[in-house]
Amino acid sequence: MVNPGKNRVGHNDLHHTADRWIRARRALHAADRDYAEELAGMIRLHEDDDIAMIRDPLEATVFAVLIEMMKRMERE
Repeated sequence: MVNPGKNRVGHNDLHHTADRWIRARRALHAADRDYAEELAGMIRLHEDDDIAMIRDPLEATVFAVLIEMMKRMERE
C-alpha cells in the first residue's frame, strides 16, 4: 500500500527552500537582494498551506511564489 504522506512537500521543505534562497541572496548584486528576500517571504506565507498534493518541493515553491505574484498584480 502506498503511504499518501510519503514524498510530499511539507512545512519543512518550504521553510528550507526559503532559507536557502535567503542565503543565496548574498551572491546577488546589492540591487537584487531585496527581491530575493521578498521571494523567500512569499514562500513562507505558504508554509502552512496544504499543498501536500505537490510532491516536488521546487514545484511547490514556484507555485507559492506565483500565487503571491498574481495576488499583487490583481491588487494593482
